[in-house]
Amino acid sequence: MPAGRHSLGGVATSVNFDRIAHDYDATRGGEERGRHVADALAPHLPDGLLLEIGVGTGLVAQAFAARGRRLLGVDLSERMLARARERVPGRLARADASALPLPADSVDACVAVHVLHLVGDPEGVFTELARVLRPGGRLATVGAGEIAERSDVGDVMERLRAALRLGGPRHATAETLRASAARHGLRLVEDFHFPREERGALTPAQVGAQIEGRVWSHLWDLTDAEWATVVEPALDALRRLPDPDRPRPGRRRSRALLFDLDATMPAGG
Repeated sequence: MPAGRHSLGGVATSVNFDRIAHDYDATRGGEERGRHVADALAPHLPDGLLLEIGVGTGLVAQAFAARGRRLLGVDLSERMLARARERVPGRLARADASALPLPADSVDACVAVHVLHLVGDPEGVFTELARVLRPGGRLATVGAGEIAERSDVGDVMERLRAALRLGGPRHATAETLRASAARHGLRLVEDFHFPREERGALTPAQVGAQIEGRVWSHLWDLTDAEWATVVEPALDALRRLPDPDRPRPGRRRSRALLFDLDATMPAGG
């Protein structure tokens, strides 16, 4: 999931994906994406009960379930969960990750895939994760992707993402995640990259259409002024690229951070 955080009266709130549930799988890599994530993370996670926060339409959860993992998933979006229930029935709940409906010390591992940059209260989420993880449990996070094969379209998109980050705390970086986790007794033990699912190469016009359609959550709450000063220049840059009908490579890679819960430190720091 792309980065973005809504605000109400100046207070950040978690992003609800109801508006994109009907089109989420088609624009986020589908079931192939879930398999890529599960393949990358599964060897690093302990056995036992697995919790996924921000389970969405169940792409990742389904891949873990196919591996025989016992799991639970939570999400804010009822429409996303309706699709997830078709993949992993009976294992899901509508809940905020900062108020998990689980007892303390009840899960062995947790995964958060492209979600921590979307929550309104990151510290509250880490407090909850430290509470529900058993001592010695593990948290695996997957953050925003990086370009694995450069192109002129990719360069335009990277500049757009950088410009959007200037407007406020829209991204949870590896550094901020590590600091927040440490405050709650979660110690970084692994940091690695893995290939993302292969997506079809897109032309400049197709990428521009995705931007204009506000497919990505970091475009949803922009003001008219932000759109004019940040997004329109990116669209203009795409329109000026040579060979507008030639698809550009779109291979990316994702970064995973794995944290162990320090059994000697009280939950919440």
